[in-house]
Amino acid sequence: MSNYRQMKRALDDYIRAGVPLVLIRTIERHRVEQALRELAAERSLNAYCYTDAKQVQHFGAAGVSGAAGAAAYGSGPSDAAATPSKDVDSDPMAFIRERFRHGHHVIFALADTRRLGQDGMYVRELLAAAYLARDTGNTLIVVAAEDVWPRLSRFGLFVDLDFPDFGERRDLIVDFARRFADDDGSGAGTDAGSAVASRAAGPVVRWSDRDVDQLATLLRGMSEIQIVNLLRSSLVASNGLGHDDIPRLASSKEHLFTPVSNVTAVSYPQQLKVAGLNNLKAWLDRKRDVFFAPSDVLDEYCLQPPRGILLAGVPGCGKSFSAKMIAARWELPLFRFDIGAVYNKYVGETERRMQEALDYIDNVAPCVLWVDEIEKALSTTSGESDVANRVLGQFLFWLQESRAKVFMVATANDITRLPPELFRKGRFSETFFIDLPNADERAEAIRLYSRLCLHTEFSDDEITRLVDRCEGFSYSDIEQTIKDLAEQIVFGDGREDADDRPEIHPTAEALDDHFAHTIPIAPDRIAFIREWGRTHAQPAS
Repeated sequence: MSNYRQMKRALDDYIRAGVPLVLIRTIERHRVEQALRELAAERSLNAYCYTDAKQVQHFGAAGVSGAAGAAAYGSGPSDAAATPSKDVDSDPMAFIRERFRHGHHVIFALADTRRLGQDGMYVRELLAAAYLARDTGNTLIVVAAEDVWPRLSRFGLFVDLDFPDFGERRDLIVDFARRFADDDGSGAGTDAGSAVASRAAGPVVRWSDRDVDQLATLLRGMSEIQIVNLLRSSLVASNGLGHDDIPRLASSKEHLFTPVSNVTAVSYPQQLKVAGLNNLKAWLDRKRDVFFAPSDVLDEYCLQPPRGILLAGVPGCGKSFSAKMIAARWELPLFRFDIGAVYNKYVGETERRMQEALDYIDNVAPCVLWVDEIEKALSTTSGESDVANRVLGQFLFWLQESRAKVFMVATANDITRLPPELFRKGRFSETFFIDLPNADERAEAIRLYSRLCLHTEFSDDEITRLVDRCEGFSYSDIEQTIKDLAEQIVFGDGREDADDRPEIHPTAEALDDHFAHTIPIAPDRIAFIREWGRTHAQPAS
């Protein structure tokens, strides 16, 4: 697909080469009109554009001077500049034929076309107009968002116009921020017609260059009008935009696309705290700049954004929680993909639902995609192996070929059920093994949850005793034990008679007693998982 500059350059080349029919595939009609308007001014073209307002706009008034310009438009000399548009019938074909028969080097763009995919009277009229353009030295431009009848498409040349690329999105955001910023602190803004800017004191939009780059990456897949509308509506709602508003702007993308049942948005605290996993955190910090890097920079060095990670390890040690941690760390929206829910008893329905889900994920990107217990959804050892194999093939192809910036966090408990194709480099950027927390990580977890749930800080000596007491515990064992103590302190132990309730305090002794009554996972159940992790994955800690 082409960006705006590439589309405009190709359109200019085709017009100068005298190509009779140019087909532009896009849903952003206004950007094609803008390119044609600019080309008309730059090269003195005699250009027209028909819209669904039943009007023909003349873009050549500035470039075609005097009586020649007026005659080309069909009015007197004084009317050429004064009348930039002309009402026509609902069918502009008669107008097109007249201009092509009586002029040379005339460019006519049909900016609203429908039902071009099959043979019909309207499509045949377009083909006849294209033949007339060829015989008279003119150019017909057709802007279409749908498939085109093969006979018509083979007569002309195609130009694609994709949604704004990174550079174009960045320019839109910079222009928006400049218009609504107020450098002198008066709050008036630089947009004289904006009542929004005048309601705030100081700069209305406060974004650094890094914020702009991040937002330009997050708004991928949106049209120019959608980006402008989103920025304006967010500014009105918040009466000011800054760094903290970027995740909210990104998450609003999900409302622009038809939702699918097996991909759901997951909320998380922006200031999410996660104990341990320092090796994983360091890896994420290194990869963040690569993920948000512009595509042209990555292409220059034949690089691609990190695709995601596979997390295997001991149950209860934070595999699923890591997805929220990564989304919070990178300030990205988080979606949970339930692959198992795509399966359907009807032939072909499973594959269709899988493709719908993958298309939706591409649309809401950039995002973090969480696939929990991936081995249950993609295992090919069940009785429905044919369907499972096709779903696996779809998923692997998407992992390999999708250009959307989706960082997948897949978790697995039973590694033996995972297909070997999933471990090939390029599909996951790295595989991490999450073991039981070591002494330092247990200490960090105790401090974190004691502060959050018990509202207390233990001394170093108390932490040392508690760390020894909870050896062999998972993160969830530590978290739930501390929360259980907090529940008893706040709500009691369930006895009806308040006088019989023992008074419980958030002390190290009370927590030590709770740890003593907690039964962790048996070591023999995790021996195989640990052995696999030592030989097949990077340690997360």
